[in-house]
Parts: sequence; structure tokens; C-alpha cells
Amino acid sequence: MCVGSRRRTRMKPRVTAQLHSSSGRSSKILKDHTHIGTVVEVAGVGRLVLDVNSGGGYSLRAYPENSEDPSRDLLAVGVVHADRIVAINPEGFFAVDGEQGAPRPERSPNV
Repeated sequence: MCVGSRRRTRMKPRVTAQLHSSSGRSSKILKDHTHIGTVVEVAGVGRLVLDVNSGGGYSLRAYPENSEDPSRDLLAVGVVHADRIVAINPEGFFAVDGEQGAPRPERSPNV
């Protein structure tokens, strides 16, 4: 009786993140094949969420505490390439400390 052998291929993680504490006493390395999402919470202020996928796509979102408008959470989105970063910043006005801010200056999409 012949039993077929299956070839096992181990996939290498394509996305790696290293997190450090400000004191430098702790560090954590995260690895994944397709995606890493990082959440940083600040008590009484809110949280920032960074999502990065294996194709280099990323988004950065802010969720202030007690925010009523979830449509204003996107801060930046783009793609990281070997030779450049293509960044797309949301258009419009940005609120700072409850005040309506000025529109961001025009920038080249290649940062």
C-alpha cells in the first residue's frame, strides 16, 4: 500500500510589527501573514488604530472618547512601496479641541 505524501510549505510572515514601551523595559514583536492591527488607548482621551496589510496598504484612524461623529475618524490611508509612500489624506476640515480647523495644505501624493 502506497501512502501519498503531502508537501508542507511553511509560509513566512509578511507583516511584522515591534511595539516598545516608553520606558524601554518591554517590547513585543508581532508577525502575521496578511494583516496587523494595532490599537493604542489613552485613558480619558480616546484611541488610535493603525492597520497594515501585507501588500503595504495602511490606514490610521482616531476615535476620540465620547465622539458622536464616526465619519471623521480616518486620518490617513495609503500604500508603502519599496521606493516611496503613496499617502492619501482625507480632504476637508479637521477639528482640534472642538474648534473647526483650517483645511490641510495641498501635498504631493508621494511623500
